Amino acid sequence: MSITTKTGDDGTTSLAGGKRVLKNHPGICLLGSLDELCCFLGEAKCQIGKGPVREILQVIQEHLFVIMEIIALEQPDAGDKLSNSLIYIEGNIKKLETRITLKGFVIPGTGPVSAKLDISRTICRRTERDAVSLGQNGGISPDVLIYLNRLSDLLFILARIME
Repeated sequence: MSITTKTGDDGTTSLAGGKRVLKNHPGICLLGSLDELCCFLGEAKCQIGKGPVREILQVIQEHLFVIMEIIALEQPDAGDKLSNSLIYIEGNIKKLETRITLKGFVIPGTGPVSAKLDISRTICRRTERDAVSLGQNGGISPDVLIYLNRLSDLLFILARIME
């Protein structure tokens, strides 16, 4: 089977349920941003040796795949699919924010890993905006919006820890 199907040559693509939509459909834009965020987190993870931050990034990537499934299957009610993910993110924020001290604005780029995490944070913020756009055109689980908002906070903290 070839990876090239030519079915998207007309500017459309399929959601997981088979529904054809334009490639600039808000759901497809959100899926693209989620994929980009997951890839940047993977790049940051590759630059980190073994340890808790690497493990956190791995778990976040797994959460993002759950969110991609929710979006691709057009499930406006995610049910309990993200409840444990939210608990995980919020628990790490609470645990790790005590390790940083902020004295004003932070200029990104103090090290390779912190820079990647800051890029990931900005991609996460764009992803959140894409999720809001999808929510304006159809249903999106409030848990997706909450997760992305909390995730950008956690990525900010992780970037400061990795400076």
